[in-house]
Amino acid sequence: MSALNKNVHLGTSSWSCDDWKTAGFYPADMEPRDYLAHYAKTFTTVEVDSSFYRSPSPSVCKRWRDVTPDGFTFALKVPGAITHEKVLVDCGGEWDPFITAAGELGKKLGFLVLQFAYFNKSSSCPSLDAFLERLGPFVDKCVRDVPLVVEVRNKTWLKRELLDFLKERKLILALTEQEWMPKIRELWQKFGHGLATGPAVYARFLGERKRIEEVTKAWDKVVIDRTEETRAWLPSLEAFLAEDLRVWIYFNNHYAGYAPASIELLKHLWNIGLTGLSPVPP
Repeated sequence: MSALNKNVHLGTSSWSCDDWKTAGFYPADMEPRDYLAHYAKTFTTVEVDSSFYRSPSPSVCKRWRDVTPDGFTFALKVPGAITHEKVLVDCGGEWDPFITAAGELGKKLGFLVLQFAYFNKSSSCPSLDAFLERLGPFVDKCVRDVPLVVEVRNKTWLKRELLDFLKERKLILALTEQEWMPKIRELWQKFGHGLATGPAVYARFLGERKRIEEVTKAWDKVVIDRTEETRAWLPSLEAFLAEDLRVWIYFNNHYAGYAPASIELLKHLWNIGLTGLSPVPP
């Protein structure tokens, strides 16, 4: 591979990080309100983390749309009030204003991300079956014109039953690089192309918040070498692309310490190529 494939779209989880000034990504005198327009000169997509904590207003979404160029894409995390507090039940009062606001992004709204908590036997969803009993009716009712991404954080739920459910409804499984979740090579050995349950592949490089915050809470440089973890994704990404799937990848600061540098690492490894790597199983 001599260049990054045109079907790969890279971005970060949020753009509003003051520490990126120290790293030189933003000019030292730049106001936060100008960050997004500057960010969009380098990257073509972003995952909006802030919408998890509070649904953006229509005027905010309109401004995001207006300050970014044609072709830019937003992936909005669905508010935690829906995914964590009410866990998809009786949440029309939260969903309706959220989706109305998100609609102001127009064609730039690419994905809505349902990130769920770790559910165990004492939680509101004690099993995968209980979770799917909530997810199904929610998906059937919610009005939206863009793909839904589903991220689960109980590794025992990553099995054929979940993949078949998502594929039947054209929902996208979020593939995560996270320390307590199965690695991409392990998942590929089990499921192969079955991991692509929807119209695109969506990957989140999250790392481990607790571990990295023991090292730093300033997000202006790489503090954990993630070369091998990142390299391990290349064969699977190549296989997805061979099926003409579009791949969207987002990096969090907590992955290695400075998300833009994590993107550059993936690009570098991509340009080096797959030499020396074990191919993915057929």
